[in-house]
Amino acid sequence: MNSNQREIIQQAQDFARAVHGEDSSGHDWWHIQRVTRIARILAYLEGANSYLCELSAYLHDIADEKLNESKEAGYKRVQKWLMQTGVEASDQELVLEIISTMSFSGGSGRPMRTLEGQIVQDADRLDAIGAIGVARSFAYSGWKGQSMYDPAIPLRTQMTREEYRKGQSTVINHFYEKLLKLKNLLNTESAKLLANGKHQEVELFLRAFDKEWAMGNEAYLHESPIHRGHVSRIHIAFDDSTAGSLRIMLRSKPGEMVVTLGDNLMVGPLVKDQDFSRSFAARNDWFQARYSASDADEKKSMLLESAVDWLIWPQQLMEWPCVIWTGNAASEQLGLRRLLSLIPDHPNAVLLNATSILHRLNPNVSYRGTFEMGPDSLQNVLDNTEHVRLSLQEQASYREDWQRLLNEDGTFRVLQRDVLVTVPESYYDDEILKAAYRIEARNGFYKKSARIVGEVIGHGELAVSDSFIEYRVRHLIQQGAFNYTGELDAMRNYSVSLVDPSTPEEQWSNEQRLAKSMKVKMLLEEMMEIHLAERGIMEQLSQMDVAELNLPVSKTETESPVSDIQSHIDGLMITYKTHIEQRGSMMDSLVKILSRLDNADPNE
Repeated sequence: MNSNQREIIQQAQDFARAVHGEDSSGHDWWHIQRVTRIARILAYLEGANSYLCELSAYLHDIADEKLNESKEAGYKRVQKWLMQTGVEASDQELVLEIISTMSFSGGSGRPMRTLEGQIVQDADRLDAIGAIGVARSFAYSGWKGQSMYDPAIPLRTQMTREEYRKGQSTVINHFYEKLLKLKNLLNTESAKLLANGKHQEVELFLRAFDKEWAMGNEAYLHESPIHRGHVSRIHIAFDDSTAGSLRIMLRSKPGEMVVTLGDNLMVGPLVKDQDFSRSFAARNDWFQARYSASDADEKKSMLLESAVDWLIWPQQLMEWPCVIWTGNAASEQLGLRRLLSLIPDHPNAVLLNATSILHRLNPNVSYRGTFEMGPDSLQNVLDNTEHVRLSLQEQASYREDWQRLLNEDGTFRVLQRDVLVTVPESYYDDEILKAAYRIEARNGFYKKSARIVGEVIGHGELAVSDSFIEYRVRHLIQQGAFNYTGELDAMRNYSVSLVDPSTPEEQWSNEQRLAKSMKVKMLLEEMMEIHLAERGIMEQLSQMDVAELNLPVSKTETESPVSDIQSHIDGLMITYKTHIEQRGSMMDSLVKILSRLDNADPNE
């Protein structure tokens, strides 16, 4: 860029600042500056004429018909300035061509002929999306007097230039009518790459807006910017993992939407929807009293978000066909029962137990819940299952079972042989102690609490939260079954080791007695495994006919190798008989000790 061109650029900058300095429509001086900066970057990346790109960028909105009496008036204004400033005639022509072709025009604008024009148009469109693009849209619509969103104003899918400029719309409609289309209308490869993240920000904003509209409007499914007018079926999941897989599976089916009703009801007091306020407070208090500080704060937010979903969704589900996704996990089965208590006698609800269906299709495959399944597995369930509606009798049975669980008034529930059972909070304590023994958190060796928690969940029901297991680890510490080092504020910050109580037996706490009992159980299990493995080996040795091996005899050997091997086997059989008697006696003693320890445990 020569000195004369730099002077012209400076004058263009001053001209644009004077015109746009007081603008409140989103086409202010800062917008002009951003577009020019982006155009300069794209010009370097794409090998375009930087001077023409910058000059056109500074002037592009001076001629915009939105900011002038007419498109022609804006065009003449720029033309006059170019001539007065002394811009070369050929450059004037290119600049005027660019600024006259910039507009989106409802998607009907003609394409840019030059690379410089493509770059300036891309720069302008990049500033229309992303976080700043969202803010500019609201600024412009407010300046124009448009409403934020009105479900009664339909989206315009096809528009003439005149309809785009003067037709009725809203800010949110504008996102769908223009901004979400811009990513696919960009010219240069550099701009297309830069647009990806900005486009996603617009989509995230719209999803957030839609979610908040759902909370504030009872007729949400009829009014939703995303879903209005084309919901055909609703899929219901009871955790975020399942919901995410379902959304991926249903990407090609825009009429089918996914609703998540979270909150793992396996743990804590159940919410009684007929007495919601008091029971929800009791549930929250239970977690706050037991979970570590960091987990309790996170759980409080999750409980509130889930409570809102449970309050706003059931009343809307009665109007649409529903597919309820569950598996053989307590958390999902509990969610199913609560939901059916809130949508009594739904006329078109289908239940898909994905874990049972997949196991029936392939007996070698076993899942603990739908949360373990990917989109392909869920699609397999959907495609290979007859969708039979839940009868009114079946729905009533699930409601009765939910009422039973409410009446039991427990704080922990598991699934045993397809039946939901209320159990003590100590249900997993024995597994926690076994896990500590397996990973050798004993005899003065300490292991991270997080390692033990992971070991328990890996061997148990995946739906039980790590926070609950960690709460039980801290409970076992408090009751003397574990020693610990570190800080108990979070599971990653402390380690534990099994206690070997040195106090007299009559002074042991129940948890210490449980730890002692567990140690005996583990020793007995390990000894039994050795016993069975060794017995199998000895049976095979006793049946072996060494003579059939036909082993050759070397000239240096004084005795046949067959005889040598047979004599060793015979000797081993003699000693093994004594050894097995001693081991059997030892295992009997361990069983007696275990019986004594177990009988001394108080019931919880």
